[in-house]
Parts: sequence; C-alpha cells; structure tokens
Amino acid sequence: MRVKVLETGSIYYNYGIVALTADEEVKGGLALHLLETGSAVEPLDEAAKAWRPSSEESADSEDPAEEEDPEEEGADGDELDIDATAPDVLGWVGDDPNRAEEALAAENAKDKPRSTLVKQLERIAGAGEE
Repeated sequence: MRVKVLETGSIYYNYGIVALTADEEVKGGLALHLLETGSAVEPLDEAAKAWRPSSEESADSEDPAEEEDPEEEGADGDELDIDATAPDVLGWVGDDPNRAEEALAAENAKDKPRSTLVKQLERIAGAGEE
C-alpha cells in the first residue's frame, strides 16, 4: 500500500513521532495508518484506493466533511487537554508555534513530562522563531 503525503506535518506512529513532508511517498503500515486517521494523503496504488473506513465509521456520518474538522463540534477543540494522548496534543497544536509553546509549558509542568512529545513540541515551537 502506497500513499502520497499532501501536507507537511507530523504524526504519532509506532511509539514515535514521524515527520512527513509534502509530496513524500509512504508505504506499508504507515500508509494504512495515514488513511485510517484521515490524514491528507493521496492513494497511489489499488490497495490504497480500495481502502474504505469501516462500515461503523461511515454509518456514523452522512457527510465526511463533518468528521474532518473536530474543532467545529464545540469549544473543546479550542482548549488544550495536556492529559490527552500525544497524538491528540499534537493534533491540537498542528503547526502553530504559539500552541506548541503553550503545550510545551503545560507538559513540562507535569511531574513526568513525555520526552518524545516534549521534543516534538520544541521542534514545532522553534519553527516559529526562524
């Protein structure tokens, strides 16, 4: 299975943060993970083109566009939940250096900050300084 990444960003996969660049080709399990999580990718082979969300997921929503923007569902998308999973925190941050700094400060204030998450947040926060 192969997909082409459409947007530069990062994703949490296989116990780590994976940086992705636009136009990069990804294959195998990571490609499937990108499809499953609704990442901005373009299928490149028949297996990826044939992939469909499970019938339970597709039955929950008549309009797929509704699922793509969770922030519109309520005000909760505008607030940081530092106790959320690392992928959720990174999803909230996106590529926003200001949000990365906010999340970094909150994560470092914890008794046991997640080192991998801290490194990724530092990278995103540092991108705004360039």
